[in-house]
Amino acid sequence: MSFIIAKIIHLFSVFIYGGFLFTDNLILMRMQKSLSEEKYNEIRTHFAHFTRALVPKALVVAVVSGLFLIHTSFGSISEDGLSNYQIVLGIKAILGCWLGLRGIMQVFFGIQPFVFKSHKLPFILVVTIILLSQLMLTV
Repeated sequence: MSFIIAKIIHLFSVFIYGGFLFTDNLILMRMQKSLSEEKYNEIRTHFAHFTRALVPKALVVAVVSGLFLIHTSFGSISEDGLSNYQIVLGIKAILGCWLGLRGIMQVFFGIQPFVFKSHKLPFILVVTIILLSQLMLTV
């Protein structure tokens, strides 16, 4: 039962974080081309103000619940080594932990990343994690 609850919590928190990245990368960036710089900055400021309260917390919840889900579903390593499922799950875990660490350092400690200051790379990683999630079911 705790696995199902953790999975639901994980999905909701990932939807919040992924939705933020989707909106930022695909909607707000397109608006920048059609609005004046002043209007775009005003909209971007409002968007940042509203998302700052929820999105970082959703990211932390996504990482913590994801680690719990990995812990419960990874299974034991056989004598033959890791299974394909475990390899894909491990790749997802590395990408998710990197996103979580980057987000926690940036939001809660004010440490700005030296590279990739935009949300494009996190968006690409979230899409990659989603694709890997679907791939896990077939390997």
